[in-house]
Amino acid sequence: MKRRYWFYGLVTMQISFLLLMSASYYLMDIWGETITLKTTPVDPRDPFYGDYVTLNYEIEQIPEDQWEMETSLDRGEKVFLLLEEDEEGIHSLVRASTLWPETEANQVVLTSKYQWYDPSSKMYQVDIGLSRYFIEENTGTFWEQREERSVDIVLAPWKQKKIASLE
Repeated sequence: MKRRYWFYGLVTMQISFLLLMSASYYLMDIWGETITLKTTPVDPRDPFYGDYVTLNYEIEQIPEDQWEMETSLDRGEKVFLLLEEDEEGIHSLVRASTLWPETEANQVVLTSKYQWYDPSSKMYQVDIGLSRYFIEENTGTFWEQREERSVDIVLAPWKQKKIASLE
């Protein structure tokens, strides 16, 4: 009898976990904050996945003067990007740090992972983890021809993020 309760308890926990994971994606739209970033799309085609756009965000390339690190980082280490909204509603980078920065009004923090440093351009490269956006079939050339785009990203209070739209 005791084993049966353990079994039902474990099954209930697994189902609850799956439901919470699914719900968290949709709850981001309710409780999350939407920010807008500038990007330049590149249109690759994958025979298995279809059309998607690779997004290169401006905030992923950080100049030395906005990089506030005292020690060198290994690839994949967490970096916090402090972003501030301008008059046009676009968020731009204020500074990058390994410590969670203090925010003011119209500022948000976005987590990213350190990639590399380019000494010739004196730029640090990070990855915010939202570089692929799947689009409708046969619309890739339309997205590729546009020079500069804006992407709306939803940031949830529990540090999850997703692309809401590509304009």
